[in-house]
Amino acid sequence: MISKVFQVNLYTVAIGVGTILLIRLLKRYLPQIPGALVALAVMTAIVSGFNLTQHGVTVLGEVPAGLPSLTFPQVNGNDWLKLFPGALAICGITLAEGLLVGRSYAQKRGYPMDADQEMFAFGASNVAAGLTGGFAIGASGSRTAAMDSSGSRSQIPSLVAAIVVAIVLIFFTNLLALLPNVVLAGIVANAVLGLIEVGELRELFHLRRSEFWVAIVCLLSVLVLGPLKGVIIAFLLSVIDLVRRAANPPTAILTQTAEESRFVSVARHPEASPTPGLLIYRFGAPLIFANAEFFRQQIEHLVETTYPPVEEFVLSAEAISDIDVTGAEALEQVMEMLEKKGIRFGLSRVNQPIYALLKNYDLLDRLKDQIYGSNRQATESFSQHLPSQKPGC
Repeated sequence: MISKVFQVNLYTVAIGVGTILLIRLLKRYLPQIPGALVALAVMTAIVSGFNLTQHGVTVLGEVPAGLPSLTFPQVNGNDWLKLFPGALAICGITLAEGLLVGRSYAQKRGYPMDADQEMFAFGASNVAAGLTGGFAIGASGSRTAAMDSSGSRSQIPSLVAAIVVAIVLIFFTNLLALLPNVVLAGIVANAVLGLIEVGELRELFHLRRSEFWVAIVCLLSVLVLGPLKGVIIAFLLSVIDLVRRAANPPTAILTQTAEESRFVSVARHPEASPTPGLLIYRFGAPLIFANAEFFRQQIEHLVETTYPPVEEFVLSAEAISDIDVTGAEALEQVMEMLEKKGIRFGLSRVNQPIYALLKNYDLLDRLKDQIYGSNRQATESFSQHLPSQKPGC
C-alpha cells in the first residue's frame, strides 16, 4: 500500500472521499435522511454521467440475475483436505470477530447476548450458504456499524434488506452493474470508523499497559500479516500476559488488628503486631505451574527470616481457586520442608473445590486437624497449643 501511494487514481480518490464527506454531512445536518443511500445514488450518477469509468473508476460489473438454487455440494476427499485449513481459519475469525462485535453492541445498547445462540446462528447460516452456493458467513463489523448508525434496533431491517436484495437480484441486476466500487468502499469505511475506539485505547493505556500493548500488536499484526495471524498473535500474547501475572501474584503476611475484629496485611498496617511464633500467609492466585516455584521459594525465605522463629505456618487459601499438579508438588515440598524444621503446617479458609483437590492429591490426610475455617480459628488453635518454651524462659 505504501509503495503505491503515488500510483492512485485521483478520480477514484475524489469519489471515495466525496462519498464519506456526503454521508457525514447528511448525518450531521439531516440525520433523518439515509446518507449512505443518497451517497450511493449521487456518486453512481456522477460516475455514469461523466463517464468516469473511462478514467479508471471501476464499477461492480455484471451480476448474475435470479435467486440461488438448492444443491448439495459435490466435494471429493482430496478437496475436503484442501478446504479444511481455510474453513478452520474462517471458523476462528468468525468466532473471535462475531463474539467481540456482538458483545460490543450488546454493551453499547444495553441488551443481553447469548454466545451459544450467536454460534448456532453462524453455523445454521453457513449450512444454508453451503446448500445454496453462497459465501461463507461470518460477522461483519462494517455492516453492523452501518445498520447501527442508520438507527436499526431490531431484526426487521435485516429481513427488509433480504427481501430488497431478492427483488434486486430478480429484476434490477443491470443497475447493480453501474455501482462504483469506491462508493461501496466509502460507505463501508465511513461505518467502520465508528469501530475504531481510540478513546478506549487511551483508557486502556492508563488502566493496564500490558493489555494496551497487546491490543496495539494485534492491530498492527492484522494490518501487516492478516486477520487470522493477528488474532493468533493476540491470543498468544494474552496467554503470556496472563501467565506473567500469575507467576507473580500478590501475597501478604496477615495478623489480627488490635481490636481483633479482622485480619490485615502486616505490610499495609505496620501498627498491627503478628502473633509471635505464628505466621499466616495469604497467596493471592491459583497455585499453578506458573507460580509454584515462586510459592515455594517465598515461603522458605519467610520461614528463614522471620523472628521470633516460626512454630506454626498457616496458608490462608481463600484466594486459591485451583491447584494443578505442579502446584500440588510445590505444596507437598513446602509441607516436607516445614516438617523437617519442626514447624506445624495448617490451612485456613479452604473452599470445597480446593478441599476436593487436596484429597485427590493425597495431601488431605497429612493435614489431619490442621484445616481451619478461618484465620481467627487458626490463631485461637495456636494459642491453645501454647508455643514450646525453652528451658530457663
